Amino acid sequence: MSMSGEDRRRAVRVEAALKLEVSIPREDGAQESATLETLNISSSGIYFRSGHFIEPMTKLQMDIELPEPDGGARTASCEGIVVRVMPEADTDGKETCEVAVFFTRIDDEGLEKLQTHISRLLEN
Repeated sequence: MSMSGEDRRRAVRVEAALKLEVSIPREDGAQESATLETLNISSSGIYFRSGHFIEPMTKLQMDIELPEPDGGARTASCEGIVVRVMPEADTDGKETCEVAVFFTRIDDEGLEKLQTHISRLLEN
């Protein structure tokens, strides 16, 4: 354990408001689609705000829209697992939750797109 207070993350995390399509599993086995916006990203995970409480350890399918300099966009598809939710429990009256997801699968092309986008954000 580091006593210096350094961040334990290995991947660089950057603020980014990106369109995020998430498939959220429900208790009845159905999938609910939600269009959300990211708060920040890294090559190992994503942090976003949701209008739904999502239990920790929930597996999610996600598509991240990554803007291109020419005005177009590319999509990185990935899977991840919820590692943190704030607040930590589903509370009545709470309108939004902040959700941290660790990527468990992202193909090489999607990872390359994501890393390129992160590099562009870091240059600005």
